[in-house]
Amino acid sequence: MSDYDTQAVKLSLRVDASIYAAIKQEALAEKREVNEHIQRILAEHAISKKLLDEVKAKEYQLMWSLVARAVETARKICREGGFGSDITHKAIQVCMGDKDWAADYEKYVQDNPYKNGNPRKRPINKVIGYRIREGIGGFTTKAPDGKPAKVTVTGSIIQSFTPMENYTKSAVL
Repeated sequence: MSDYDTQAVKLSLRVDASIYAAIKQEALAEKREVNEHIQRILAEHAISKKLLDEVKAKEYQLMWSLVARAVETARKICREGGFGSDITHKAIQVCMGDKDWAADYEKYVQDNPYKNGNPRKRPINKVIGYRIREGIGGFTTKAPDGKPAKVTVTGSIIQSFTPMENYTKSAVL
């Protein structure tokens, strides 16, 4: 495994303001942050031009699918009145109850999904949690030090989550 498989590379660039505005508008339509959207555009380009090997391309596509399905699960829970501070954990539990999602997650992490210490779990779990928060327009609960609170869980594919105080109703429609 090369360093490029395990590390992110920080990229800084300048673009014309009209291009940025267009990308930002497209990101909003896709319910993504601008940086995430640019990353996705670059990854999709690399995949479409076959600049990545097929295994890595499929890995990205599987990750995107897992994240999108988890976000939609959280949105559905909110639409149905099931929002709680543990929405991220609830959504993960529902996803793990879906045999297809659970099988895809196990395939992605390449091990027992409940096993701790798997280096492939942390990055995807972090993205899932972040995207759920963004996908529902969630407002995180703050700890006394002003940082986001953290709740530890056991018996789940995640070890912790950030509780949320509320969400934006228009984000889940």
